[in-house]
Amino acid sequence: MQESHRVRGESQLNESNTARLLTLPNAGQAALSIRAKALIFHDAKSLRLLRQVELIAPSEANVLIIGETGTGKELVARHIHAQSGRSGPFVAVNCGAFSENLVEAELFGHEAGAFTGAQQARPGWFEAANGGTLFLDEVGDLPLPMQVKLLRVLQERQVVRLGSRKPIPVDVRLVAATNVNLEKAVQAGHFRLDLYYRLNVAPVELPPLHERPGDILPLVNYFIEYYRQRL
Repeated sequence: MQESHRVRGESQLNESNTARLLTLPNAGQAALSIRAKALIFHDAKSLRLLRQVELIAPSEANVLIIGETGTGKELVARHIHAQSGRSGPFVAVNCGAFSENLVEAELFGHEAGAFTGAQQARPGWFEAANGGTLFLDEVGDLPLPMQVKLLRVLQERQVVRLGSRKPIPVDVRLVAATNVNLEKAVQAGHFRLDLYYRLNVAPVELPPLHERPGDILPLVNYFIEYYRQRL
């Protein structure tokens, strides 16, 4: 996925016979991206997953989506937001896209002069997602010091910009995603157990396509039609 982006549009959800389809609102703009641009729910396993997601969506629970790269974790996160009733934006951030010394300013914002090059104050992604949903992709890539600060934000529901002492209240639904086993990361000392429990309130396991054989042909047909219309 892109390093970070803010999108107000909802996930597109279509029905075709018994199949359900999720697509990115900007799918046509990212032809070379490794992000999954469409997710089909036709296989019985997929339909059970969709029912689980739509039961979770209206709640305020934090969600942890577990799945391999390219399985459609962002698409599921967008659908959770679209079905949640939250009126604020959906904001997606790749936690692995920022250097360790910049990730705090990106997530929580900074004041002017907080560090070299910070000529003006800038809100972080938590503030940008206020009233909506913040999607933290590859949350397992966060360094341990940032995990402590993220845990504090989830507990206190407020952020403090880098270079400031003033807390700013935020109303954000957090959806995190990972392609690694966070339980093993906890055991190895790479991920905090208390943060894992905070994120894993409503876990969603997204199986790879080879475990959803009933989705393969509908997905192939979707992309054939998608690219036929662009020839």
